[in-house]
Amino acid sequence: MTELEEVKLPDALSDLLFDKSITPKQRKFILLFVHSEGLKTATQCAIEAGYAAGSAKTRASELQNPDRYPLVAKAIDAERRASVERYKCSQERSLSTLARIRDQASAAGNYNAAVAAETRRGQIAGLYVDKKEILTGTIDSMSREEVEKKLQDLKEQYSIETTFEEVKELENKS
Repeated sequence: MTELEEVKLPDALSDLLFDKSITPKQRKFILLFVHSEGLKTATQCAIEAGYAAGSAKTRASELQNPDRYPLVAKAIDAERRASVERYKCSQERSLSTLARIRDQASAAGNYNAAVAAETRRGQIAGLYVDKKEILTGTIDSMSREEVEKKLQDLKEQYSIETTFEEVKELENKS
């Protein structure tokens, strides 16, 4: 990365980042470190925050050490907690997000998406019950009379007009 490239920082979520004892370089490190977790190493975050590449690994380690930089370590923890809280999934958050998606989709004329979002809102609210029936028996476990009775019941239930032709069972000739 060249010196002219500006690193885009995420917005701070924790008020602790605005403590006057935290320097702008430390604040930048905290934001990069917390919001790039899993994407960048602490050393990379220190370099992007403005620490010298040769000492970035040491600086990154020291900044996370509560004995060396207690306020920075506390701010890292506070920013992590605020991030978790911000993106936590809850029923209220899901309902409001889906309502926003529904309204935007409806305004754009995308009624399929609007209906899908509203259906999901109804499911979250418990208005729809997803009923599944699991049958454990198979036709193989039924007797011939039971199969014929079931076929007759289905024929009457669905008004099926047909005639059945009897099939004779073949004998095994071994």
